[in-house]
Amino acid sequence: MATTKKKSKIAMPPAALNNAAMLEAINKGGSVRATTEAQKAEPETDKLKSFTFKIYESELAQIRDIQDRLPKRDRISIHNFVVAAVKDKIAREQKRTN
Repeated sequence: MATTKKKSKIAMPPAALNNAAMLEAINKGGSVRATTEAQKAEPETDKLKSFTFKIYESELAQIRDIQDRLPKRDRISIHNFVVAAVKDKIAREQKRTN
């Protein structure tokens, strides 16, 4: 005895919106939230900028060698190593120019 699948009913389109109050509310739309004073008073922060730079394999190998000599708990990522080196160079240049 074979079972037959019941045919699904075709969905009827939604009824038209004839309610005047409902149409008025839809047409009215919403409003944009006002910004609070705390958001306006917040000073501009230094935005994070992402970019790619190229480095020679030998220099990258030197960085990895330095990292490998550090204990695992003190090891930092290559990104943090390069950022620290750049900050160190900026500090030395500022001392030299002042």
